[in-house]
Amino acid sequence: MSYFVLDNLPGRTALASGKEYLFFSGYAYLGIQHTAEFKTLVKEGLDKYGWLFPSSRISNTRIGLFEECENLLSSITKNEDTVLVSSGYTAGRLATAMFEHDIVNLRPSHPAIKRDNADKGKGIYAVDAINILTAEVTDINKIHTVTPLNTLMIDDSHGIGLTGSHGEGASSYLEKKEGIGYVFTYSLSKAWGINAGAISCNAQMAAKYRTMPAYTGATAPSQAQLYAFIKGQHIYAAQREKLRKNILYFKAVVADLPGVINESTLPVFVLPARINEDVLAAKNIIISSFAYPDPSGTKIQRVVLNALHTKSDLDYLAECLRQMW
Repeated sequence: MSYFVLDNLPGRTALASGKEYLFFSGYAYLGIQHTAEFKTLVKEGLDKYGWLFPSSRISNTRIGLFEECENLLSSITKNEDTVLVSSGYTAGRLATAMFEHDIVNLRPSHPAIKRDNADKGKGIYAVDAINILTAEVTDINKIHTVTPLNTLMIDDSHGIGLTGSHGEGASSYLEKKEGIGYVFTYSLSKAWGINAGAISCNAQMAAKYRTMPAYTGATAPSQAQLYAFIKGQHIYAAQREKLRKNILYFKAVVADLPGVINESTLPVFVLPARINEDVLAAKNIIISSFAYPDPSGTKIQRVVLNALHTKSDLDYLAECLRQMW
């Protein structure tokens, strides 16, 4: 099966061509769009601020909500300042544009932070905090052994809002060193369910980013969603706890299946390549199954959990997998 055409917003389940499936794909880890209290906050934000403010962030008319959100993100990531933009990809391209041809990409590196490799003598490196395709967390502290190291850029799109006690992501375990500039770039769409991106860094770098065309000439994210993000931090905390319990439970029930790869902080379980997703589809289960980055390559078979799944969902999936082993 090449793909499913979905009839609704997937969450715990999904409708495809009129048929309901258990949904173990996508990146909406906290299931936030299906949380009634959060949707209420979005509607409140919509009534107060509308869904779009079509103006440059450097205009003489501004909405304070954007700065409030940036301050919150700076606090979460433990950085001096944050620059809010429309998407995670935009954040990555803006973050790397300052160093254009001086960045050395380590593995893994998402296309958002990928640039032509440069002279290592500049000491500017970029890397993903998490390889979500292989369910691996990058040992970013090990990068400190590289010399020279002047700037370390970390794409934390799949960790922010998810890992760390309060969703701090990579900043919760990064051991910062004196004399090194750290830049965190990330999407807010994965765990946080917000159509936006951001760069968290020191105040000097943030000031430079705010002078660049990708910031000055771009429309800001939807303020209705940002309002819900600011007011809904307690909802995120509750959903994170539900997801953590799901990860631990599913890890336990598939512990006897050889070849399943999982890092216990991540809701992603990589399955052996021989697993046939069509067999699971026949049992009303959708998993993540596609080749990346080369569409003609070998498919990567993954189970992606979210906070909406129930124990009975996980038990059923585990039993179906066990039958395939």
